[in-house]
Amino acid sequence: MSPSKITRRWPLALAALLAVIVGLIVATLALSGSPDVVVYNGRSHYGDEAAFARFEQETGLDVELRGGTAPELYERLRQEGDETPADLLVTTDLANLWRAEQAGLLEPATTRTLEAQVGPEYRDPAGAWWGLSTRIRTPVRSTERVPEGAVTSYADLGDPRFGGRLCLRTSNNEYNQSLVADRIAKHGEAATKNLLQSWMDNDPDVLGSDVDVIEAIAAGRCDVGLVNHYYLGRELAEDPDFPVAPAWPDQDGAGAHTNLSGVGLVAGAEHREAAVRLMEYLTGPEAQREIVANSELAANPDVPPAAHIAEWRDVTVDPIDVENAGERLDDAVALMQQVGWK
Repeated sequence: MSPSKITRRWPLALAALLAVIVGLIVATLALSGSPDVVVYNGRSHYGDEAAFARFEQETGLDVELRGGTAPELYERLRQEGDETPADLLVTTDLANLWRAEQAGLLEPATTRTLEAQVGPEYRDPAGAWWGLSTRIRTPVRSTERVPEGAVTSYADLGDPRFGGRLCLRTSNNEYNQSLVADRIAKHGEAATKNLLQSWMDNDPDVLGSDVDVIEAIAAGRCDVGLVNHYYLGRELAEDPDFPVAPAWPDQDGAGAHTNLSGVGLVAGAEHREAAVRLMEYLTGPEAQREIVANSELAANPDVPPAAHIAEWRDVTVDPIDVENAGERLDDAVALMQQVGWK
């Protein structure tokens, strides 16, 4: 080969080598910028970001959070199928977590650490989901206009004395849907319809959030309502004299409807090891204390409630029948529409 041909080929070889080097650099940068675990997070408005940030600091792992409601995240996972980027699903509602498991969107994840940190009543026997917190959906009352003992059941919200004085959250809320689904599962559709119809007969003021319901009662807009307990707990943490109190239902019977927020490992998770490590952290004492600070009740039995609601842990509760309530979610939505719950 002549020197002139070798000289002419040097630029081509150099260009090819540079292209390979640049490609490797780009691929490395892309890889280093990708998350170590992706979480579809239905608890995105509960201040949990601090717990995830602390996990990142302690482990060096990068967590990407993608928010949405429990039904939205379930539907997103269902549509994405095997192509989903999600490693974990965190919801504020156990019925939708159960639906995801039944649809094959979750897979079991069981470790000794998880079993030690979550009570058996707050986890799936096969390990498909693990509880993070318990939340009681309870009637609440004005301490200024409704005496203690005047409301002792969900049925009391339909008493005619509260006509025009009842506040409810919208029917598209997952907490209300799960409550209704659970009552259908336990009491039948006819009895549940009668209960909801009695509420609607009181011409309720339908508001956008549990906070709106509590604030409306405090302002005198209504006298009674239905909320998750921790929304009221937050108010009482700031002002012990806040003029709204829980009216725990059915304390001589089944107890107050209780749901769970929880976490499950997405089937085929790309970052399984990191995801399970995060599950263990979220159910551990440090992250559970973050949950308690939100006035929720921890799923970890070693983490007590916040001091201002310590006595609430003694409330008689009626845990959601996860499987049967999950199966009745669509029926619940239809029934709520049928009675005119906006």
